[in-house]
Amino acid sequence: MVKEFVKAFVEDELVPSVICWQSPSRLSFVIDGAHRLSAIMAWLMDDYGDGELSSKLYNFNIPEEQIKVAKKTKELIEAEIGSYKSFKAEQAIPGSVPFVSARARSLVHARVPLLWVKGSDSIKAERAFFTINQSAVEIDATELKILNSRTKPNAIAARAIVRDAKGHKYWNDFSPTGKTELEKDARAIYSALYQPPLASPTGSQELPIAGLGYGTQTLPLIFELVNVANSLPVVDTNKSKRKFTVTPQEAPDETATLAVISGAEKLCRRMSSKHASSLGLHPAVYFYAASGRHQPTAVLAMALLIMDMEKANNFTEFTKVRKKFEDFLISHKMYLNQLTLKHGSMTKGFMPIRDYYVFVLDLLKSGWTEQKIEESLRDSDKYQTLVKEKPILTKQAKGFSTEAKQNKLLKTVLDSAIRCNLCGARVDKKAMHLGHTIDKKDGGLAETDNAEWQHPFCDSTFKNWLATEEGQLWELLN
Repeated sequence: MVKEFVKAFVEDELVPSVICWQSPSRLSFVIDGAHRLSAIMAWLMDDYGDGELSSKLYNFNIPEEQIKVAKKTKELIEAEIGSYKSFKAEQAIPGSVPFVSARARSLVHARVPLLWVKGSDSIKAERAFFTINQSAVEIDATELKILNSRTKPNAIAARAIVRDAKGHKYWNDFSPTGKTELEKDARAIYSALYQPPLASPTGSQELPIAGLGYGTQTLPLIFELVNVANSLPVVDTNKSKRKFTVTPQEAPDETATLAVISGAEKLCRRMSSKHASSLGLHPAVYFYAASGRHQPTAVLAMALLIMDMEKANNFTEFTKVRKKFEDFLISHKMYLNQLTLKHGSMTKGFMPIRDYYVFVLDLLKSGWTEQKIEESLRDSDKYQTLVKEKPILTKQAKGFSTEAKQNKLLKTVLDSAIRCNLCGARVDKKAMHLGHTIDKKDGGLAETDNAEWQHPFCDSTFKNWLATEEGQLWELLN
């Protein structure tokens, strides 16, 4: 889209007006058209997110995903349009760069028309922004919600996490200690959710929990994950026909923001980390479809399930059936796709998926077999439409389709995943913990022959239950 817009600009085609407003202090604000201006500026400055200005903004530590997108954009533009430097060279010496000669002549006529919102009232200008961006091509409803609550703790925390504590600092007015604490938590959460970076198409056996670190769903996903982590309302904004209106913005609350991001860090730490509480959830089991496609709705559903378990303190009960639960999820991955199609993605569908998880877990805890659970799902009014099927992969005469490659990679990842020697479930590589087969207190040595891979939670907590009479009986039966 950036490439097509720059092309229209340099060829002096019709460019929609940019709508602006000027404050009483003579500061100019863009009400509508910021993307248009930034695309032209990127071309003029040869900075698509990884140039000199961007490097300074990100403290010379630009996220890898952003570098990839910037490189791709630059390649597209230089291949079809040419760089601004080549235009300047052609204008200085006509005929020196024939590839851009015709466009270089028309560039002198290129312009961006401006329209100005009248009046000095900033509230009216802000209202104009929301009105314009809720008609024609609309801004995502969740993004509008974040904009309208941009100084609230959950919005500031979400933006800090998504940008790995880089870029514009919405928390700049915090105390030095507060800034340090928020940025530390934001980086820890970013690492837990987005490392290693996800390639597209997927080409690595290590998969991040939250998928791509950029895109239209990235900020909404993290915003709602922060809400789930702190038991804040998660509202399906698309259900409401009410247009967003301007609300007065209060100064950011440092104490509340630090509490909110700390809650999110605790949840992400529980999902996958080296921390003793970590379940080490394997992303391929929980957060990717059979096709290899990332499922953000499943991230929110599992986050909500973890919060439920946190309140009930029943992680040990979950761990007892975790292996069987994961095996069921893997062999019935199409159920998740069907539930998402039925209820919708993200905020529309994550609670029904959490309910489905609870349904299956409860039956597993009661000793039901996979076949009996399938029968129970068919007998249920809520789940009778679920159909167990294999993904239909595109067949090609030559070479494998991307979908076929993704499906094969996911199967390889699942088949080769290391399993916890205590509960038998798969372990995320980021959370792999080397524990003692014979415990240290029983004389076990830190030797290779006495080492085994475990989930951090299993080593810190579950093994204590295994030492009980009930635990030893469970281990014998399983």
